[in-house]
Amino acid sequence: MSTPILIEVPADRKALVRRVLAFAAELDTLALTAPEGTVLDACEESVVRHGRDLPTRLLTDAVARRVEAAEKKGPRSAPAGAAGRRRTAGRRTDSSSPPSA
Repeated sequence: MSTPILIEVPADRKALVRRVLAFAAELDTLALTAPEGTVLDACEESVVRHGRDLPTRLLTDAVARRVEAAEKKGPRSAPAGAAGRRRTAGRRTDSSSPPSA
C-alpha cells in the first residue's frame, strides 16, 4: 500500500476527486482479477465506459457554474435603442468616377 498524502481541493471539486480515485481503484482491482489474456480488454472496456461519463459530468458541471455565475449578475440589460434614420456622411464634393458623357 502506498503512503497517503494530503492535498487541498476546492470543496466543489471533492466529488470529482473521489470519483476519479474510485475509478482508479476499480481499474487496479480489475487488472489484478481479470483472467490471464483478458486484462487489457477488460481494463480498456472499463476505461471506455467510464471515459464517456467523466467528460460528460465535467461538461455539465462547467455549464452549471457558468449559468450560476450569470444568474448572480442578474438579467441582461435591454438593448439600447437607436436614433431615427438620418444621413451620417457629408455631401460628396469630389467623385472618383469619371464624369458621364
